Amino acid sequence: MPICKSRTLALAIGSLLSCNATANQAPPALEEVLVTATKREQSLQDIPLSVAAVTGEKLDEIGVENLADLTVLVPNIHFTQTGISTQMRIRGIGSDNSQGFEQSVAVYADGIFRGRAQLFRAPMFDMDRVEVMRGPQSTLFGKNSIAGALDLITAKPTHDLTGSLTANYEAEYGTTEFTTIVSGPLTESLRGRIALRKYDDPGYFKNTHKGTDEVEQDIASGRVSLEWDASDDLTVNYIGERNTFDTDGRAIEMTLDEPSLIPPAASPFGGLTFSQILNAFGAQSLDAEGFDGEQDYTRQTGSPEFSKNRSTSHTLKATWDVEGYTLTSLTGAVKYDYIENCDCDFTPTPILDLRLEEDYSQLSQEFRIASPLGEDVEWLGGIFFQTYDQYFYDILQIPQTSLLVPLLAPQIPTATLLANSGASRSFNQSSNTQAVFGQATWNIKDDFRVIVGGRYTHESKRSDKEINAVKFNGDAYSDAEAAIAYNNALIFQSQVFKTDTEQLKLRDPNAQGHDLIGNRSESAFTPLLIAQWDINDDSSTYFSYTKGFKAGGFDPRSNKPTAFEFEEEKATAYELGYKSSIWDNRGEINLAFFLTNYDNLQVSQFDGAVGFNVGNAKETRVQGLELDGRVAISNHLTASYGLSLLDFEYLDFKNGNCYFNQVGVKNDVGIEECDYTGKSGVYTPDYTFNLGFDYRRDVGQNLEFAAVLDTQFVDGYQVHVNLDPKGEIDSHTLISLRLQIGADNWHAAILGRNLLDEAVLTYSANAPLSGGNFQTNTFYSFVNRPRTVALEAAFKF
Repeated sequence: MPICKSRTLALAIGSLLSCNATANQAPPALEEVLVTATKREQSLQDIPLSVAAVTGEKLDEIGVENLADLTVLVPNIHFTQTGISTQMRIRGIGSDNSQGFEQSVAVYADGIFRGRAQLFRAPMFDMDRVEVMRGPQSTLFGKNSIAGALDLITAKPTHDLTGSLTANYEAEYGTTEFTTIVSGPLTESLRGRIALRKYDDPGYFKNTHKGTDEVEQDIASGRVSLEWDASDDLTVNYIGERNTFDTDGRAIEMTLDEPSLIPPAASPFGGLTFSQILNAFGAQSLDAEGFDGEQDYTRQTGSPEFSKNRSTSHTLKATWDVEGYTLTSLTGAVKYDYIENCDCDFTPTPILDLRLEEDYSQLSQEFRIASPLGEDVEWLGGIFFQTYDQYFYDILQIPQTSLLVPLLAPQIPTATLLANSGASRSFNQSSNTQAVFGQATWNIKDDFRVIVGGRYTHESKRSDKEINAVKFNGDAYSDAEAAIAYNNALIFQSQVFKTDTEQLKLRDPNAQGHDLIGNRSESAFTPLLIAQWDINDDSSTYFSYTKGFKAGGFDPRSNKPTAFEFEEEKATAYELGYKSSIWDNRGEINLAFFLTNYDNLQVSQFDGAVGFNVGNAKETRVQGLELDGRVAISNHLTASYGLSLLDFEYLDFKNGNCYFNQVGVKNDVGIEECDYTGKSGVYTPDYTFNLGFDYRRDVGQNLEFAAVLDTQFVDGYQVHVNLDPKGEIDSHTLISLRLQIGADNWHAAILGRNLLDEAVLTYSANAPLSGGNFQTNTFYSFVNRPRTVALEAAFKF
């Protein structure tokens, strides 16, 4: 860390502490944090789970825009975008590149499942709090929470008329954000809230080939919430939300470009980097151009790149109190669609583009009944139904001027057939899920209780998938030689292999054709057992045992028909925890030791050409420690801290995809596989440490000054999808600082994020064709946003 930056941080912390030393008032106790992680409102300190809660006020203070920004506040959570998807992980467990996956980290919005990867990009605004539950949460949150669950709880309508207008401007890149909120009574029994947000970001990358700034974002969001007291015992809540979030460009640049392993004597391109090879093609009057292979927030791509997203959701919740029992009905409808275009060779040279489209529609219904609290046995139970329909389509487009054609012509005489054509995937999937669940707490003594629970889930899925070589007019190629060219060039087996079996089988005996239909039906019971002991009035300990389950399914992205279906994954988890209030309720300690064993962990890895193969890692072990809490140092200063130690290991994973130049073994269908047994996975730092300070003090009549400092130190970890050793990134420190002055009805603030200007790679993979055709190890990577400083003003009534 540079000395000047270290001194700046030390002075900032020292100033906070020295200002605090003048306080004469008695220090206050910490405010109680209430959460609903157990489907009942409880104090965070009373719940026998590893749970973190972030208030809406805190989210606003550090400028959280989406789930990606949340990760700097909670250890053991990682978020990234890739070339074709979005990923989130807890304790190193998540879901990879496949639109066929339900996510291992289940994300809910006001109790409604939003676990599809594309919804992870949706904006967050006007929040009450976010609850993060680490480890399998299958009993109350369902099969899609095998790694953990997040519940995004939006702000509710108020009984009094309130409103606010907040404007935020970031000077370096010109980012603007406006949020308007109005809340209050509509009638004596009906309250409403409306929140509108507009966010515009010109981008923090420079595309030097196009002369444009990227990634340009245009996001518009709106939410309406209604709360109706239908009677003294019945409350009905409705939430409707719509988001449009569009981007141009991507936060991707080339970050590694090593010389070819081909000897110079064997080829004119031997010993050259991928960029130099492209320049050499350009010297031959082809439309080829090299790129900058250094990490410097510049990129060079030629084709249009965009993502246009629309999402809507409707939530209806009815809560009825009947003689101490609480009946809850929760209905949700979620829809989204998007269209994307990716210059997926990630160079300015015309090679190949990828266009993606997806439509998704989901309906869910849950009924719960909960017993009164304070009894010897407290229980809740319910039933759950969900159905969804998904359509996914993408087409890998090879333009007329693609470098791929002259490159392959010496080996494949029919390579000219590839020009002005594409490889299309069409995928449909539908699912029906039913579940029954229950959980009971037996208060054996005042200081000892046992919690037992379980969930029985049944899911059926149907899918069909077809891959075709197509002309740009959309007609399917029936030419067998074109099918051979696609298979040899891109490991891409089209539907033609099925219809012209005799000729093609002679050329490729492993080819099967790609016109597939699949059906799955599976059931699972996931039990829960927790023993909790109150050591005294201020501390407790617990031990938990639970199982998790995520259904298998079908993959739209693999180019091999033999990799169409993947199996369900299962988890067995153990956790030993300790929670305590200390120092006369001025501090708290939350400690959890965890061990989780995963069977058939679902993985998706780059195939070395233009696709991803889905499979299962047979055995995986995740274990570690999590420590967090708060300390009220004085009337004016509160500190928060968090520490995670993580040990992730594949115990049996012999079928991993090989990284560049790694020697593997071909399986019985011709796919080369490498043994990952004993290795750690992606996004698994050995340790992460968080430390924050919140200082507030009156500086005049009705005037308050606030300083909020948040730091996170993360050990180095792997970000390459195929675990290439060169994909290991260094440790880094992220710091944000907010300085604010304001009164009851206004505030002005300055917010700095990533103050040390750390450039952190969040995802890396090999550029298509670089390794397979030229034997160069060439990475493209996503890179986080550099240092930003924003001004904010807000007015309230």
